[in-house]
Amino acid sequence: MSIKLHPGYKGSIMPENVYQAPHISPQEYEKFRGKHVALHKGKIIADGSNSVETLQKALKTHPKLKPDQIALFYIQVADVLIL
Repeated sequence: MSIKLHPGYKGSIMPENVYQAPHISPQEYEKFRGKHVALHKGKIIADGSNSVETLQKALKTHPKLKPDQIALFYIQVADVLIL
């Protein structure tokens, strides 16, 4: 697949990052609404009020993990559709 750019384009092409939402149970969704969570191998290993706090908790409770082995997500307070 090739990408065609405008002939006058002088910038660089940035790769697109695609993130997949975590698969969590309805019970976990209710428990962690409005919080940041850290996942490792599909399991929530820590939570917090912001991503820095959450990552610090995850690394403290799982010292053998490296930051790049942990996925951080924010669990929305409610499902909202804004039109």
